[in-house]
Amino acid sequence: MEENTKKVDKPKKKKKIPLMIIGVLFTTFTILYYTNNQISAMTNNILKKAPIIGERFEQIPSLKEQEDRKNKLARYYLSLDEERAIDKLIIMEKEDQKLYEDIIMKMKKYDLSSTNGLVQQIRDKKIKKDILQREIDSIEKEQALYNEEIAKNYTKLGLLGTINDLEQNIIDLNLDFEEVAKIIENFKPEYSAKVLYYMDDNISQSIKENLSQKYYKDIQNQTQIHKKYIYDMQTLSDIYSNKKTEEASMQLQNRDTYSEQNLGVIFANMDYLQASKILCEFEDSDYLDVVLKEIKLFEQLNEKEENIKGISDDINNTLKVLEVYNRDLKTLRLSYEKMDSRELSNLVNEMTSNKPKYKEYKIDEEKAFIITEEDLMVEVLKQLKPKLLSDVISNLDDKKASEISRKIGLPKQ
Repeated sequence: MEENTKKVDKPKKKKKIPLMIIGVLFTTFTILYYTNNQISAMTNNILKKAPIIGERFEQIPSLKEQEDRKNKLARYYLSLDEERAIDKLIIMEKEDQKLYEDIIMKMKKYDLSSTNGLVQQIRDKKIKKDILQREIDSIEKEQALYNEEIAKNYTKLGLLGTINDLEQNIIDLNLDFEEVAKIIENFKPEYSAKVLYYMDDNISQSIKENLSQKYYKDIQNQTQIHKKYIYDMQTLSDIYSNKKTEEASMQLQNRDTYSEQNLGVIFANMDYLQASKILCEFEDSDYLDVVLKEIKLFEQLNEKEENIKGISDDINNTLKVLEVYNRDLKTLRLSYEKMDSRELSNLVNEMTSNKPKYKEYKIDEEKAFIITEEDLMVEVLKQLKPKLLSDVISNLDDKKASEISRKIGLPKQ
């Protein structure tokens, strides 16, 4: 069995050797054909006589024809003025290095001095071009670093500062839209989206037209996210406007749930009086100041929105008025706590029956809110000591007691 196996294997090895030799010969011939003019010319002459493919090889110029063409081209270049000859030779060198070298050799045979001069000028031109490109690359790199540094300085100004400064520089012609676009592309897309969202519409659009396509898509995505955020905050504004003041204030003061930026948008979209009543209940005065600044910032960013215009001043003025109102309440409470419970019950009956005007609290030349005697009495009763309040309620008739209890939020008896 072993002998038979060996006999079968030997022919396979013999077949591999001729194939390898043929492959090597074919590769060698191909290289020579494309690198040796004489061999390629000789091969073409032979293949011209071959059937089917011969017609194609007849179209290939002979070695002599090729040499004649090169000689003609060499003489032609020497007849041209230097600039034209240099331009044509540079183009040829880029497209066919071998042909360029052949033409230069033939040109040297006809006029060595002129050809050497042309070759030197071509070298000088290439060197100058390399230096120019290096300078351009260097300038672009410096500009990129400059834009990056400028962008960092802009972000330090904050969103409103960035918008105002960029708009002013464009208006003053210190920066054009292309330059601003390059600066903006160094911002984070989230920040850039807000800058362009709150900017003047015409300026914003012109900047967008100069942004790279990829960065513009990032901006579009972030803009949609920001629009949804504003919508969500406006929805919360409506919800908290309809809650009881104490409940709304307690929930909105939870910093784990809402940031000061969230509150700025929520309160800016509320009625100023309702917003002020909720804010008046905030326990941390320092945090209240932070929130008021966020309301002002959101108003400034949306200066064209009529429903937001002036909201921060209205809230600030109302908070001052509410402070006076709360002092009045405290004064009345201290006075009422000195009264007998029956005497105070009679006063409750009197002040909650006719609902006459008690006092107008003026916020500005156009805005004011009016507190009736009933409103005032209800607020005072909320702040009375539990024992006194219980005695006052017990001295009222059932209908009045039930009505007052409901208004001050006491549970049903």
